[in-house]
Amino acid sequence: MKQTPETVVLVNYGYEDIQKLARSIRDNGIYTMVMPYTVPVERIEAEAPIGLIECYDEKPLAELGRFASLGLPTALVSSDADVSALVSFCKEECGCTCSWKLETFIDEAVNEIREQVGDGRVVLGLSGGVDSSVVAALIHKAIGDHLTCVFVNNGLLRKNEPELVQDIFQRNFKMNLCYVDASERFLDKLAGIDDPEQKRKVIGKEFIEVFAEAARKTGAEFLGQGTIYPDILESIPLDGNPAGIIKSHHNVGGLPKDLKFKLVEPVARLFKDEVRKVGRLLGLPSEMIDRHPFPGPSLGVRHLGAIARNTLAMLREADAIVTEELIKSGWYHKTWQALAVFVPVKSTGIKNGRRSYDYVIAIRAVNSVDAMTAEIVRLPWELLETMAARITSEVDGINRVVYDITGKPPATIEWE
Repeated sequence: MKQTPETVVLVNYGYEDIQKLARSIRDNGIYTMVMPYTVPVERIEAEAPIGLIECYDEKPLAELGRFASLGLPTALVSSDADVSALVSFCKEECGCTCSWKLETFIDEAVNEIREQVGDGRVVLGLSGGVDSSVVAALIHKAIGDHLTCVFVNNGLLRKNEPELVQDIFQRNFKMNLCYVDASERFLDKLAGIDDPEQKRKVIGKEFIEVFAEAARKTGAEFLGQGTIYPDILESIPLDGNPAGIIKSHHNVGGLPKDLKFKLVEPVARLFKDEVRKVGRLLGLPSEMIDRHPFPGPSLGVRHLGAIARNTLAMLREADAIVTEELIKSGWYHKTWQALAVFVPVKSTGIKNGRRSYDYVIAIRAVNSVDAMTAEIVRLPWELLETMAARITSEVDGINRVVYDITGKPPATIEWE
């Protein structure tokens, strides 16, 4: 039986920082959920919340109070919301005991997986990133050998990633791990596609098809996924208009309607830093848990425009140089996420004493807690110069490097 935590729902009426607010309240042992004001009353009622916090900036104020029929304690907050006051509201008005803990979450998640899967089998797409690795550990803790992890080389991975991921899992786990090199298949399907949303959907759909092929060999009827809460929140338009979606994710946008797997998504209600904490509690190694976040669509969302094999190779090499120099300088663990981006714009330069007309690489480094907002990292100028010098001298086809100094918002962390 699923144990529902004491839940306080934050209703979004256009409040820009609502995800950050929800995360801050969670830090006090209060489980929060975010829902758009357009959600049916029955949907909120299904979560059995003990209170509501209606969050607005300026409009649409006419809709405030539409959930009064639920008869729940309700707080109205605008852009000057104080977290301590809301925590007091949850305790004093809603009767919240502030007992939500990640240790309890693990036990409940394992029990829920066992209840959902029973004697069935699960196939999980393992990327080597934090989310899928934690999901793998949770599901394996629940059902053991009934889990098969499929590590797919989609042709968009970082330099030496296939070898690294297989090595980590062989050293740290006793899981069924199947490696599938589908790189040519993915790159062929992506040829000529320059729309970022379409790229994400193509990558997501191809993943599902690869999983389906693997499942025929394992007898799996369930599909494990590393969907986390920000994936879901950023894929739900506030006003029901698809144009209001920040971005779709391969975990939540792009699944075919005739999906034959039943989904197992044990961390779908956790923020990124919570997933990391769960990983540590499960005993996952630092080399896995403390890696910088890496998107499900891989380098596909860091390569602007249509993906060609030669320009993808440029990005892969530049990305490796950025990571190497961050580690050497001691800045890797001072930075939440750093990345290189291929910009399909050519500029005039000089390489090897001759005029060149080559592409641009952008470097981006940010600090964040949960990926909902992000601040620019002021990397040392000398470090940036070293990165730029190495990239332009070691990567054929690149003659210019720029540094992205835009926070989130208004930009997203990834460029696509």
